[in-house]
Amino acid sequence: MKKFLLLFLSLCCFIYSFSQDFSNKGKDFWVAYGYHQIMTNGNNQEMVLYFATDQVTTITITIPGNGYTQTLTSGAAPGVLTSAPIPKTGAQAVTLTAESTVPENKGIHIVSNKPIVAYAHIYNQNVSGASILFPTNTLGKEYYSINFTNNSNTQDANCWFYVVATDTGATTVEITPIANTINHPAGVPFTVNLTQGQVYNLMGELTGGGGPGPNTGVDLTGSKIKSIASGTGVCKKIAVYSGSGRIAISCNGTVPSSDNYMVQAFPKAAWGKKFLTVHTSTLTNNIYRICVSNPATVVTVDGAAVAVPLQNNFFYELPATAAHLKIEADLPITVAQYITSQSACGNTAGGSLGDPEVIYLSPVEQNIAKVLWNATPNNAITQHFFNVVIPNTGTAINSFKLDGALVGAGAFTVHPQDASFSYLIRSVSQGQHTIESDSGFNAIAYGYGNYESYGYNAGTNIKDLYNFLTPINPLSISPDPVACTGTDFYFSVTFPFQPTSLIWNFYNSPSLSPTSNTVTIPNANTILDGTYFIGTRQVWRYKLPSLYRYAPANSSPGYPVTITAGTTNAEGCGNSYERDFYLAVYDPPSANYNWTNNGCITDSVRFTDATVYVAGTYSYRWYWDFGDGTFSNIRNPAHLYSTPGTYNVKYALTSNVGCLSDTMTKE
Repeated sequence: MKKFLLLFLSLCCFIYSFSQDFSNKGKDFWVAYGYHQIMTNGNNQEMVLYFATDQVTTITITIPGNGYTQTLTSGAAPGVLTSAPIPKTGAQAVTLTAESTVPENKGIHIVSNKPIVAYAHIYNQNVSGASILFPTNTLGKEYYSINFTNNSNTQDANCWFYVVATDTGATTVEITPIANTINHPAGVPFTVNLTQGQVYNLMGELTGGGGPGPNTGVDLTGSKIKSIASGTGVCKKIAVYSGSGRIAISCNGTVPSSDNYMVQAFPKAAWGKKFLTVHTSTLTNNIYRICVSNPATVVTVDGAAVAVPLQNNFFYELPATAAHLKIEADLPITVAQYITSQSACGNTAGGSLGDPEVIYLSPVEQNIAKVLWNATPNNAITQHFFNVVIPNTGTAINSFKLDGALVGAGAFTVHPQDASFSYLIRSVSQGQHTIESDSGFNAIAYGYGNYESYGYNAGTNIKDLYNFLTPINPLSISPDPVACTGTDFYFSVTFPFQPTSLIWNFYNSPSLSPTSNTVTIPNANTILDGTYFIGTRQVWRYKLPSLYRYAPANSSPGYPVTITAGTTNAEGCGNSYERDFYLAVYDPPSANYNWTNNGCITDSVRFTDATVYVAGTYSYRWYWDFGDGTFSNIRNPAHLYSTPGTYNVKYALTSNVGCLSDTMTKE
């Protein structure tokens, strides 16, 4: 057996991958009831929450500031739950109808006992906007609002952004609006102090119009929202959302139709360097904004320097185009894709259904292997679509499924700007859908009605590209923090600065061996494991000197680990920098196989891997011992024996998360 395992290991490539799995599926979320123009013109809009589940799940929605609560329970089969409308009148109303002058107790908290995908939708007749929600553990501490020039065909159509405090204790937030808001001048930073669940809402100033003509408001794109340290405390996580009460998006400033929109912002730490865009179905001419936090960032579009000027030292706006683009930069950027007003910018196909929508795109670095989303019919949506961008390597496309059925490679088209990726534009029916592959991809979902639309990033990882937890297991090829029961590993963590100290909190988990509550390293240099560059950014890796092991398995969400780094570096926050992580732990797969043969020595024996894999895992290395002194590392080999006889055939494999299986022997 030992010889077999050594032979097996010699065939494995040792791949070390670094990133961290913080996806949009989670158990804790925060959102607020963002401004809709109808709030001040009849208050007939509604806000509901959608929850996509794949097992029996209890979900509780609370408004801590006023005592509101509702509870929903899903069935065992995959499905979508819709909440009762969030209160908009009476003592428990939480609509954000004006710019905040003091913190408002209007945060909406969602907690579930099993991981879910959550969405918020605010709609009224033909004025509808929706957003996917990001779990609390994925949130960051620095954000930028991305909006658009707020032309509208109705009054009171301000653009906006708001911040929600999501951590316990006091959260200090510094806000710098890029343009005048109702109460705050452009470019002048100010701070607000929030407690968990409190919201602060900013609304862009209206600058002109009135009556039946265009109503113009400022564009808040580039406004900065940052959690800062109070005294010697750490920065706290915050959630930031951007939107408009009602906006028209066209190519010439006209207002053919308007819609509200809302979208949750990606934290700056989760931006990326490469984006591959795909136009939306029927309304194919999309506008794009490329946002940079550093004006010196070098940006290219389809391999050439971006050909439009940088605006407000923050964004490039690409004119409406139906082209599929490759957008790259030498420093992290983020990209917003805009669906235009119905019939605007030459969008006349498909009956011209649709309306303005804003979707924040994921970079290719933030891919995800499974997406669960809701194609909502609210309100009067009649067409639903999704777009996917996926690598051409390996079995990514061949394994891609929609609602459990293989789509087929013929449905995909090679991306015209990057032949290593392909894309798919597909219509679907209303209701819950699942797309998945054994490799990561990027996706958006959207829908149209007559002067109506919704759209959002369908699913993504929200990784900090420079600060991540990496258990060291040389057999793992997963880009996520994963480990295996029964396998020892080293804890390591990477930072974009050099901490002065490190405190590891394992929450005294009895599943960890050796059991430990906290490990304090007063001088981080004593466990420095090396430094390297991610692009142009230098990072440092630190490794605990002891081996660890978890049991039993816990893959969703995983075992919690909090790391606090002491720092005086500007990358830190006050005197320390705190990050919460989850380590997913899997059981090794139980190898199994089948074979076929006609019983004759002249016929090859065809072996087939019959191993059952846990969701999110697959095998990538295989070893067969055919019992006659020959071997193979093909997953499903055929072997021709030279002499009749009975043979003991051994089979083992390694999963993508680095788990080495047992050895299955059959006669």
